[in-house]
This record gives sequence, structure tokens and C-alpha cells, in this order.
Amino acid sequence: MKVFIIGGFLGSGKTTTVLKLIKKMAADKKRVALIVNEVGEIGIDGSALEVAGIPSKEITDGCICCSLIYSLRVTVSELSDIYKPDILIMEPTGLSFPSQIRDELLRMNVMMAFAPIITLVDVSRFTAEMNQMPEFVKQQLREAEIIGINKTDLAGVEKIKSIETFLKEMNPDAYQIRMSAKEDESIDQLYQLMMAESETIFNPIDAGDAAIKSKVTEKMNSIEVSNVSTCSGLYHAKGELTVKSAGALLEEIVTAAGIEIAKANPSFVGHIKMAVKVEETLIKVSQTAGPDDRQIEAEYIPQERIENNGKYELRFLAAVTNVKKAILEETMDNMIGVFLPAKNLTFEKQASKSGSKKPILL
Repeated sequence: MKVFIIGGFLGSGKTTTVLKLIKKMAADKKRVALIVNEVGEIGIDGSALEVAGIPSKEITDGCICCSLIYSLRVTVSELSDIYKPDILIMEPTGLSFPSQIRDELLRMNVMMAFAPIITLVDVSRFTAEMNQMPEFVKQQLREAEIIGINKTDLAGVEKIKSIETFLKEMNPDAYQIRMSAKEDESIDQLYQLMMAESETIFNPIDAGDAAIKSKVTEKMNSIEVSNVSTCSGLYHAKGELTVKSAGALLEEIVTAAGIEIAKANPSFVGHIKMAVKVEETLIKVSQTAGPDDRQIEAEYIPQERIENNGKYELRFLAAVTNVKKAILEETMDNMIGVFLPAKNLTFEKQASKSGSKKPILL
């Protein structure tokens, strides 16, 4: 089983990259399994990835390189034993240090081959991320073996060159690749590079002597180093929504939440995401935030048709830098409390299930 770990900060393009890679692997007749990790009780991206039609597990309510090691080991063992995949893709939360995850996998009694650790960089927001959480970003970059300089379509040539130079100084051993995850040509190049380098098999029994060594010099808690606060929630709503009106509603909430959060920290970076299923469509709206570019993206993903009967589940996940968790939670709840009644929706928030770390099989 070959293991692909694809890291990078929130909003760097991991999920888009993973979906494109899965299509490439499926075309090559590879059996693929996927583990998605989101920091928060309520998962968002797992539902979007479900449509890929591969065995998937979503681990929530923590970071798999910190608080969810047991869940990680159980999940990998289950996927390996039951589905026997050729390739296991791991999309850790943007608040993780991927090499810590690889270290944990090396201790398991499962034969694995490791592709180089990939860290994606959002070139359009990299400077803002460095300003907000320099130690965290530097550590992610130091342990990367392939750095995907992503979203090059959103930045000028000189900015890209400047960041490439900085990254080379930070980690001279890493292979750099310019890419835009939305373009198939970029994914083809990344896939070929990963498969070509994924040749050495490590016996976990001799993990201490393995050629792969973590570049994390101490057992750091990645979430603490990042200075990122997170919150998530699930709202049960009643009323009438169409795909169009639901998309507009989520965009209004996410946009307004970003404006309010900026009052606490005008320079925040991070991610605010919401999702709801309406009939045959999963609607997912996200704000990938930088101080000068708070971009709203909406995805409409086909799903198996469900009869909503006027009842909906709205999920949200927010993770931003240097804003107190209490302010973040209050902001998200307030925005939902304002916009849902405006659409004639009644609602209630599902009680927190904090402490539950059981993986969810999609």
C-alpha cells in the first residue's frame, strides 16, 4: 500500500488536488482509499469527497498528528484490512505537521510505501500566512519533500518568483512545482512526480532504522503553534429552500461572518465553510481568507437525490488566525441567527458532542 500525505494550510487547495488525483488513479485502475481530517466535530469536506466513490473515512474533532493518534491507527488498519487499497491518500487538516503523521504510520504493523510528503502553498496568500503564523508555516515547509506552489493563476510572475526564492532558502532539498489544482496538466505533472518517487518500502518492524526521518525536532502541538482558533456546528432548519436560494443563503452568511471576524483581526487568514444538501445537490460555500483577498467560492456537487420535506442540515466550520475561539463561535452563531429567519427558516443548533473521537465511515 502506497501512502500519499498531502498537507498545506487551510485553503491551500488540498481537497481539489485530492479529487483530481483520485480521478487519475482510478483511470490507472488503482484501488484507492482516503482519510480526511478536519478540526471540528462537524465535517464538511468528507461529504464532498464521498461522490468520488471510493472507501473514505473522516476523522473529526481534533488533529490526527496531535490528539487523534489512536483514531488514525484504527482507521488505517481498517482500511488496509477490509479494502486492501493499492493507494491510501491522507488529507490532514491544514493545522497539522504531516511528518508527524508519517512517523506514527511507520510504527504500525502494516506494510507501506511512502510517496514524498507534499505541502501545498497558496501563492496568493502566502505572505499573509507568514505574517500571521510564521513558526507554523516555516515548520510545514521545512518537512516538505515536494512543495506545490498552488493557485499560480491568482498571482503575478514576479510574486511567484519571489516566493519560490524564499521557499528554496527555507527548504533547499524540496522539489518545487508550480501548479493550479484546477488544471488537469498540473495534476498530471504532480501525479507522475509522486508515483516516480514512491519506490522504497519501509518495514514498520524496523521503523527506527527507516530511511525516512522526521524533520520535526520536537513533538510540537501543531494547533497551538498555528495560533488558529476553530469552531464547527450543525443546525437543523425547517422551511423552503431551493438549490439557488440555499447557495445564496450560505454565501450571505459566510461573507457577513468574514466581515465580522475582521473586526477582531483585520489581517486574519483561514477558512470559513458551510454546506447543506438540497434535493440532489450538495452546496458547499467557503471563504478562503487573506487580509487583501477574501475570496468566496461555491461548489454545487451532484448527490443521490434526497427528499428534504422542508428539513435541512446546515453545517459550518471556521478556522482563523489570532481570533479568540469565543468570538469566533459567537460570530458564526450570530450570523446564522440573523440570516436563517430572514429566509423564513426556523432552526435549532445540535448540541455539542465534544469528546467523541470515533471515525465516521462515509
